[in-house]
Amino acid sequence: MLRNVFFILILTVFVCIAGGCKKEVAEEVEARFVINDEVIEDIVEGLWVEVALKEEGHKVIVRENNEIKKEMICSGGTKDEPTLLGTFSLENRGLWFYSERFKEGAKYWVRITEQYLFHGIPRDKDWNIIKEEQDKLGEPASHGCVRLGEEDAQWFYENVPDGTTVIIHE
Repeated sequence: MLRNVFFILILTVFVCIAGGCKKEVAEEVEARFVINDEVIEDIVEGLWVEVALKEEGHKVIVRENNEIKKEMICSGGTKDEPTLLGTFSLENRGLWFYSERFKEGAKYWVRITEQYLFHGIPRDKDWNIIKEEQDKLGEPASHGCVRLGEEDAQWFYENVPDGTTVIIHE
């Protein structure tokens, strides 16, 4: 998406040079980061996370100063139990959890808000990875959390600190 912004900016400058635009017009062009038609101007520096829950695939993109630092396949919530959309600030974390309600647990959780987490692949009561859930990475599969592969969940847990901005969109 950032490549598209740069492409449009370069194309605009090229058209103005080739087409004889006035210099003042070319100087007024600004590059902006846009998600779902919302201009994100405040997120220019520092570490932040984008969660894109698109029909063609779910992914987490960790950016630093708008440069992609790491891109990971994930699974967001289903239609019946969707992932919250919006802007959040990471709250806290832990090495593992187990939910009696869902009869599943996971490693490397990081709280987005309330009961919504980033975490690894679900595990059963014996702490084995549930292969069927692992095979769903990239598509809607969770109870609203953002699931990551085990290595990615560990990387996220170790490298994305509390307080980091997270933007979740379709």
